[in-house]
Amino acid sequence: MKKMNMIVVHVKELERSIRFYRDVLGLALEQEEEGMAYFSIGTGKERVSLMLHSTAEPEPADYGIGLDFQVDDAEAAIAAIKGAGGRIVQEPIIREWGVKEAVIADPDGYKLWVVEPMSS
Repeated sequence: MKKMNMIVVHVKELERSIRFYRDVLGLALEQEEEGMAYFSIGTGKERVSLMLHSTAEPEPADYGIGLDFQVDDAEAAIAAIKGAGGRIVQEPIIREWGVKEAVIADPDGYKLWVVEPMSS
């Protein structure tokens, strides 16, 4: 395998989730079609697509896959997410492995990590 190409998140209400990922997280909506919306994160070889797929009853879990977004400033990112109406699950904390991380939730309850690498 060469690289991760796409992450699919099953959501209950597509328009609500589009607003969250676009307006709260600031991701650029690239394409929308019936039951699906596509966002891109990164550029060039670092580009990964995020697809939201409308599903009648998505089932987020406390285990399995989590989405991790790297930021330059976790405190500023969380303040912006709060200001845009995002739900904070965990305020930024410093982890012993050298990151400052916070956890937010999308409208369907999926946990998303906001991570700031810290210099040693």
